[in-house]
Amino acid sequence: MNKPGTIILLAILAILIPPCSAFLSLQDVQVIPPGASLPVATVVNATGVIQIIPQGPTTFIEGYTLVLSTDLERARWNVMVLVDGNQAAVIPKEGNFVFINGFLLSYPTNRDVTVSVEVNGTVPGLQDGTPFRVMQAEELNNQGQVVGDSEEVAVRTVMNRGTLPSQTPDGGIITTVVTVPVPTTTKAGISIAPVIAMVFLVLLMVRRKSAR
Repeated sequence: MNKPGTIILLAILAILIPPCSAFLSLQDVQVIPPGASLPVATVVNATGVIQIIPQGPTTFIEGYTLVLSTDLERARWNVMVLVDGNQAAVIPKEGNFVFINGFLLSYPTNRDVTVSVEVNGTVPGLQDGTPFRVMQAEELNNQGQVVGDSEEVAVRTVMNRGTLPSQTPDGGIITTVVTVPVPTTTKAGISIAPVIAMVFLVLLMVRRKSAR
């Protein structure tokens, strides 16, 4: 086969054969407080390590994205990319999603790439027994679609026995103070005008009797 034909064949194969995505493994997940069910508004701290296992020529495809997500309310993230155990990138973030560009994760396959994840937030106000994601990791391709079976997730369920006081992420309790007005009582005063009129009337009647 001549050289132009080889180039065309390789181009066709590159189009037909998709690049190999990395395999994600969520490890060492710790959720505090522990337990399968957590009360509404409880402050939660969760940590974990995402091991990126190469399936192609690089550890991660540059055009792809690693997405971290949670259902915790008022979530705060502290994410670090580690290469051979050394810090390569730090990504602080607030909200339910963190998007990590594939460029930060793409290295030769002889390098060890992991992502250290910490997320803090409060258990969402859902019905009792409803599952919620504490931490989830998945890989998206350049069309924004989830790649294969890349989803890794840590799940807990909501314990909702009624209305509970709200908590701030630092553990404080928000107390709502309701002021109830106390009614005041006043004593009704007695007007002096009717008294004077009555006295005057009595005197007038006495005077008329005396005149007779």
